[in-house]
Amino acid sequence: MSLQLTRAQKADLVRLDAALEADVHNRRSAYRHWGFRAVHTELKDAPVTVVGTLPPDLEGVYIRNGTNPQFTPMGVRWQMFDGPGMLHQVHIHGGKATYTNSYVRTRRYQIEKMLGREVYLTMGELLTGGKAAAEKMAWLSTQYQEGALPELRFSGTGNGTALQFHRGRLYAFNEAGYPFALDVRREDGKLVIDGSGEHVTWGGKLTGPFSAHPAIDPDTGDMYSVATNRYDGSITIVQVSNNEVVRSLTYQQPPNHMAWIHECCITENYIVFPDISMRVDKQGLQKEGGSMYYWDPKYEMRFGILPRKFDRDTPIRWVTTGKPGAIWHLVNAWEEKGPDGKTNIVMFAPRFSEYPDTVPIHTPEESHAHLAKWVIDPDAGKVLEDRVLIEWGYERCSFHVGYRGKENRYCYLLDEQREGYMGKGTLKYDYREEREIRYVDYGQLYGGEPLFVPKKNAVAEDDGYLLDLLMGENRAEVLVLDAASMTEVCRLQLPQRVPFGVHAVWLNGEQIAAL
Repeated sequence: MSLQLTRAQKADLVRLDAALEADVHNRRSAYRHWGFRAVHTELKDAPVTVVGTLPPDLEGVYIRNGTNPQFTPMGVRWQMFDGPGMLHQVHIHGGKATYTNSYVRTRRYQIEKMLGREVYLTMGELLTGGKAAAEKMAWLSTQYQEGALPELRFSGTGNGTALQFHRGRLYAFNEAGYPFALDVRREDGKLVIDGSGEHVTWGGKLTGPFSAHPAIDPDTGDMYSVATNRYDGSITIVQVSNNEVVRSLTYQQPPNHMAWIHECCITENYIVFPDISMRVDKQGLQKEGGSMYYWDPKYEMRFGILPRKFDRDTPIRWVTTGKPGAIWHLVNAWEEKGPDGKTNIVMFAPRFSEYPDTVPIHTPEESHAHLAKWVIDPDAGKVLEDRVLIEWGYERCSFHVGYRGKENRYCYLLDEQREGYMGKGTLKYDYREEREIRYVDYGQLYGGEPLFVPKKNAVAEDDGYLLDLLMGENRAEVLVLDAASMTEVCRLQLPQRVPFGVHAVWLNGEQIAAL
């Protein structure tokens, strides 16, 4: 495919750029921090320095995703969700490690690379661009109608949020679009992931966006997604089994619908997801510097509950919490018998009690989330318990996913309050006894998310390792902790710095063989 901008299109983009004042905005933004600065050198199998000793049972590939704009300087208002994804891969074998990084080469990445600049709308523009963003949106709509630019819709995301292995395939996710299935091959016996791939809809059965964090049942391998469509506000709920969509439901929300559904939980019988107090109103873009999102303190956060064996006519049962709130990441949920013999849902997640309209995620301007516990009676449609467990601001959380949907004891939480930018340490928390076990300080470096990796033949729930990619201004390293004792095992010093980012996946030998 060959694509070029006409002289008229270039002139229009120059005019739109001037109206958006991207350069002025980015210089003043919290995202001017060095940690958000992109890297453009793609390395392959570069040696990694191991400080300490890699445990012999930690063999596989650690891959952390994150957005990484391909142009400098940027011509658009930037927010951390903007730009193509970049995969930072650490391959570990035989006590040694190598590092490879590659862009997630989606269709949008390829088109904008061909055109030599950003063309499509960014989240930064939709959250701070106001009238100028609305004007750009109208201009793009005209280009699509006239066939001058490809309209990407659900294949127009950078897929720089999260990663997941499922049924022999490795996916990059972004809740605004389709999953991106990454190509995998072997060269001289080595696993190669170069960021190429394709968006998938499983034969057209996926008709809306897919979750950033689908819930995978550890027993059946089935994958569940709940995502909201930013174009019309509908909610798309699907179950994927053996690489096929076997259940699908589309629910139409009322006007001024929820802004995002980042993640869902599953229990033995239910799918649970939050409906948050951050709402969507595109009329907000008619204000100078306005946002399409707004916080509604009068909108009580609620949970949607749906049987896992749903069909197209199954209604969602909504259970209100009676207070405003927002959630990015859920920890875990399960079912247990209450004192009256009824089956209740127990769920844990960091909850925000307020949130800025501009969604300044991973900056000091973002509000703080606090780990909360809910007990819900799904039959009566009532919240029986709703309370905060930790008053400090912890968010991105990890646990042993082999316990997903089942009662578990430990979670690992990232300290986002201490400095505001990213994470400055990890807390191991026991929510059975409701106590903090141990905190690990990241020192001068910033973390993105503690990822739990179970040891081979593990017996105890916390018998495993925690991995986090720590980022500094001129260096990056993967910290390996023993999850049971929360003591340092080793550090893997990477050959170049890595920009701020969050979600990762671990591929063990069995999964690599199945790719």
